[in-house]
Amino acid sequence: MVRIRKLSMHVKLAILVLGFVLIPFLVSGMIWYEKSTQSIENNAINYSRQIVEQINDNLDSYFVELGTITSPVLTSPLVNQFLNSKNADSYDMYVMKRKIDNELFLNILSVRTDIINLSIVSDDGMIVSSYEDRGSLEAFNEYKGNRTTNRTFKNFNIEGVRKVNSTNVLTITRDLRDISKNKIRAMLIIDVNYKVIPRLLENVKLGNTDLIWAMDSENRIIYHPDEHLWGKYINEAVPTYTGLQGEEKNGYYIDQSSGKKNLVIYDDLKSTGWTIVDELPLEELIGSLMNLRYLTLAIGIVLVALVLVAVGTFTLSLTRSLLLLQKLMRKAEDGNLDVRAPVHKGKEIGSLFGSFNNMVSEIKRLIEVVHIAELKQKENEIKQMESSLLILQSQINPHFLYNTLEVVNSYAIEAGVRPISKMVTSIAKMFRYNVGNPQKTVTLLEEIEHMQTYLSIQIERYEGLKVEWDVDEVEAMQVSTVRLILQPLVENAFQHGYEDHDRKPEYLRISGCFTNDRAYVISLIDKGNGMTEETLNRLNRLFTEVTIQQMVREHQFQEKNLGLWNVHSRLRLTFGEPFGLYIRESGRNGTHMEITLPGR
Repeated sequence: MVRIRKLSMHVKLAILVLGFVLIPFLVSGMIWYEKSTQSIENNAINYSRQIVEQINDNLDSYFVELGTITSPVLTSPLVNQFLNSKNADSYDMYVMKRKIDNELFLNILSVRTDIINLSIVSDDGMIVSSYEDRGSLEAFNEYKGNRTTNRTFKNFNIEGVRKVNSTNVLTITRDLRDISKNKIRAMLIIDVNYKVIPRLLENVKLGNTDLIWAMDSENRIIYHPDEHLWGKYINEAVPTYTGLQGEEKNGYYIDQSSGKKNLVIYDDLKSTGWTIVDELPLEELIGSLMNLRYLTLAIGIVLVALVLVAVGTFTLSLTRSLLLLQKLMRKAEDGNLDVRAPVHKGKEIGSLFGSFNNMVSEIKRLIEVVHIAELKQKENEIKQMESSLLILQSQINPHFLYNTLEVVNSYAIEAGVRPISKMVTSIAKMFRYNVGNPQKTVTLLEEIEHMQTYLSIQIERYEGLKVEWDVDEVEAMQVSTVRLILQPLVENAFQHGYEDHDRKPEYLRISGCFTNDRAYVISLIDKGNGMTEETLNRLNRLFTEVTIQQMVREHQFQEKNLGLWNVHSRLRLTFGEPFGLYIRESGRNGTHMEITLPGR
């Protein structure tokens, strides 16, 4: 350990690069090589599975659309008439077939060129076909036994591949019921050009050499590029595909029976019960990604070599700069704060020298730190004031809500009285106003409108209550205030002036006017039992003598008249002095309270 300390910085840096860069890079590179290979294969497999699922979706959509476009045949009254016309003469039968062909089959065939033939064959032997009767009867005799089996998609069964005039077709059958008797009477035979299937399957190929084919629910090959395998069971045609012969109908596995890794992906087709299989050499799928990985590895090795060369040439200038900085630091330690490092062109060393110069300069400016600390203290006090304001604004007394709901409940019990609608509407207005942004100031007119809504409810509660207003709306628009300053004061008058003395509220007057200094004073006068002179003087001292700083430090103010203090504190913290509450007079004949607000 002592020998290492005695080594030069060049040697130390070389050891550092070898021990902490090159060797870890080689080890991590090997791990990355294995992990990236596995990750590339997994990503390729997941992507391939998505492509196969997309092919399945295309086939599903095709068969669902085919079922939809042929559904009108099943419910057509014309077809039902045909099924019940066994004893009709030949002319009437001919006319009926012509109508079915022209009005039903032709409409479908005109928009679906992939459908070669449409036929209806009844259990009684009656046939109507858009192409050929004999082939339709053969198909009926071959597939009529499948009625007892479960249909693949609703009343829709894909029977298999057959030839119509040397053309390969995929035959699909649907049961036709007699509407009046709800009994299967015939079969709708749909012959689709089989070229549609390979076109849908091979439309989205994963590579140039992948092999896409399909088998049905009984593991028989429905489609394969090799036509000789059509109709054969998978264990006979492709015995190496053991992974496809289980009960699981979707997934993938790696087949190495041919000596190479082949990705075999299979997924079930919900509308037909088929299983779509895609076989693709894994090397083709991830070949370009593997080349990219090799290129990345080579570039990494070259970069490490360049780093080793660059470190050797950079070390000399680095050590010189560090030694110079060490000398300057010693001078600064000795008390020479005027020392400065020279300008350096290098980015890192230049930044280091600049940091040293800044450090020495900042030491000489310690006196400003005290000033900054004082500013931060003031800032914290302001934040505490804001927090105190939010706390005071959030103190909403639910007492009024409970009383109001009690009155609404009384009206509901007495049944069908119109004032209930009026009161509920007023409550909704109050809720919308109460849940507004508590930090936003409002005009006095908005507060007055809220108070009028509140008092309209109280008038319903107290039939003898008389309210007088003397507030000019134009002036009220020019006055700023915070939310909910009038309601707590009126509630306080109702509770302490009237209800605490077993009296019902009978009178309230609210008026307002501008003063000479453009402040606005609101007066609230009631005729209830007022407070004692001692209480009046104590509250007025609180309103006039408690400073904003004291409010911030003692925002949890314990007072019986908490509603009054809440209103006063919110006004004082928002607008400052001299705004807030003052009790002009209070006694057995009532209370006169004033609120001073700033005009705009």
